[in-house]
Amino acid sequence: MPISDKPHSRYMPGLDGLRALALIGVMGYHWNFGFAGGGFLGVSLFFVLSGYLITDILASQWHHHRRIDLKDFWIRRFRRLLPAMLLMLFILVVWVTLFDRSRLATLRSEVLGAVTYISNWQFIFQQQSYFESFGPPSPLGHFWSLAVEEQFYLLWPVIMLAALKLFPRRGQLFALIAAGAAISALLMAVIYQPGDDPSRVYYGTDTRAFGLLIGAGLAIVWPSWKLPSRAPRSVRYRLNMTGAAALLIILYMMWQVDRYDAFLYQGGMFLFSLAAAVLVAVLAHPAASISRLLSWKPLLWIGVRSYGIYLWHYPVMILTSPDSGASDLSLLQTALQITASVLLAALSWKYVEEPIRHGGLKKLWLKARSLRRRPASISLRGWIVSLSSLMLIGIFCSGMMSSVSSARTVGDIAAMLNIDDPAPEEAAQTPSTESATAEPPQPVDTNGDNAAPPAVEPSKQPDTAKEPNSRDEGAKAPLSDGATDSGNNDAGADENEVPDPAAENNQDVQDKQTGGESDPMDKADSGKPIPDQPDDDKTGEPNGDQVDKPDPSKDPASGTPGGKNDPAKPTTKPEQPPVTKSAITAIGDSVMLGVSPYLEKSLPGIHIDAVIGRQMRQADELIPALKSQNRIDGGIVIIGLGTNGAFSQKDLDSLLGPLNSAKQILLINTRVPRDWEQNVNGMLAKAAERNPKVTLVDWYSASKDHPEYFRSDGVHLEPEGAEAYTSMLLQAIKK
Repeated sequence: MPISDKPHSRYMPGLDGLRALALIGVMGYHWNFGFAGGGFLGVSLFFVLSGYLITDILASQWHHHRRIDLKDFWIRRFRRLLPAMLLMLFILVVWVTLFDRSRLATLRSEVLGAVTYISNWQFIFQQQSYFESFGPPSPLGHFWSLAVEEQFYLLWPVIMLAALKLFPRRGQLFALIAAGAAISALLMAVIYQPGDDPSRVYYGTDTRAFGLLIGAGLAIVWPSWKLPSRAPRSVRYRLNMTGAAALLIILYMMWQVDRYDAFLYQGGMFLFSLAAAVLVAVLAHPAASISRLLSWKPLLWIGVRSYGIYLWHYPVMILTSPDSGASDLSLLQTALQITASVLLAALSWKYVEEPIRHGGLKKLWLKARSLRRRPASISLRGWIVSLSSLMLIGIFCSGMMSSVSSARTVGDIAAMLNIDDPAPEEAAQTPSTESATAEPPQPVDTNGDNAAPPAVEPSKQPDTAKEPNSRDEGAKAPLSDGATDSGNNDAGADENEVPDPAAENNQDVQDKQTGGESDPMDKADSGKPIPDQPDDDKTGEPNGDQVDKPDPSKDPASGTPGGKNDPAKPTTKPEQPPVTKSAITAIGDSVMLGVSPYLEKSLPGIHIDAVIGRQMRQADELIPALKSQNRIDGGIVIIGLGTNGAFSQKDLDSLLGPLNSAKQILLINTRVPRDWEQNVNGMLAKAAERNPKVTLVDWYSASKDHPEYFRSDGVHLEPEGAEAYTSMLLQAIKK
């Protein structure tokens, strides 16, 4: 059993069991386990625990010595946290340098953010979403919570020292801490916008401090060193019943809470933290027998190593999962990832963390000095270890220093951290040399009199954009929808992989839909998120064979200077001639954009407004312009949104409400290997049940067991998938 190495403190095994519970929840959420839909709340458990234990140490020092030894406190914290973190970062950079160089440029900035403990603010300024990250997420996306905790460790002892001198009475100090927690929770509720990505309030130190402060307040009124080891039976009963109720609330919320539920950010997470504080209070009491439930040896083993397991599990999962994410892993693959994470953490604990906590660095230094005087005494094993270490250090430096060495000013450092420009400048996509030969389905009568579209011959697989500086220039580098770097991290999702459909339609449609702009492309050797919206060629000249391209700056449909598309604005100006009641309008994202040539071939006169990265909440801004062009009243409206993230019921209602005058509304559900898929499809299905004018086009079911429909990201379509998608729409229109 571990023992406390802090004076005037005792080991509380139930709290290590609670750490294990929090870790299991977080890992279950990251691996998309069904029992952990709200597993991300495990981080709130960590915050309450940290706030309680740290404040308990500081209050104990003040009570017994009338002083707080800041130097000793910070040395202990750094000695506990830094070795494991630095080891993980070192191995991560070496791995990426050797096997995944496309991530290096982004990883360099994130490593700097990690070692300076500003990752959470870095992600906020980069607009990296924790919940709606589409594309390759960052292997350091989980560092935001470590940054919040370390900021607390740096600032809280100083604040406590001042507060203890200004407010010597315990009640006054508790009231001050409680007020701070309430202000933080209020900030979360005020800043959060229902329907928007909640990552800003989820990452922010200001909006997450209430969890730490709730734990800190508990330590003031419930110090562990004052709790009696014996208590009357009635007290033990009340403790156990209260602890059991708090534990049930915590487990229920970690099982059932949805990350997009507005209640969670408008008081729900605060209430969860209060329940966590109640459970911590019970587990800290030596007379509470419920602590035995969480003192099971396997839980204690995990809890003691929870920091290391948390450090390792996310990069292991990200770097060993396919492009489509961990949801496509088999049970065996997931088990191997978890085993590798636990094994790496156990090795780190045994050979790095524990030795350093007990003076290992000093012993190593003395041994190195003695060997320096007698180099001949170094064994063969010692030489192998030394040379291998030097080689790994060299690989690490080669991965990090190419960017770091060019930093000379504060501005350079800020640029490396990507905190000046959350939307980096785009490069133009290299035009493909081959075109798909698939023939889109033939036109049909939108009144439903024609037969089903004829069969289409198999087509050649389209080209994808190539990443200039990748290790394999000839390999596919599909552009991904919302290619952000974190998790989850990790700002609204981009969609940057658009299929290259039929050759005869490709260029005309691209010019028509994007105002003559070229598609985005990954920056060379960057691994950065592909920007949400395309940009013009920096030279101002056409790309490749894209000739006679209109000047985007003069395109009235572009809506923004330079012709840059805004997902919330129409991409083309609706045709001016009067339209009939059978007018068809399609609103969508990059999936719709990819099938637009097939739709235009099959449905002449259709108006398609599809842009990369569009969210449901942005689509209602398109309706007034479409109504003014008589494209809504008596017409057919197709909506294909949800690829980039979940949306609120309010967002969907605000879009469907103005469409009441339409003859038919088609809602296309989505197949996206991300954890918002079920949420999106469920809301669309309910909308179709409530509104008789709404028809649900079940693309999710139709594309099941058809991997040949999709590109490597599991979302964007190959020509065969585009044909099937179009045929489904044609059949739905004729019903």
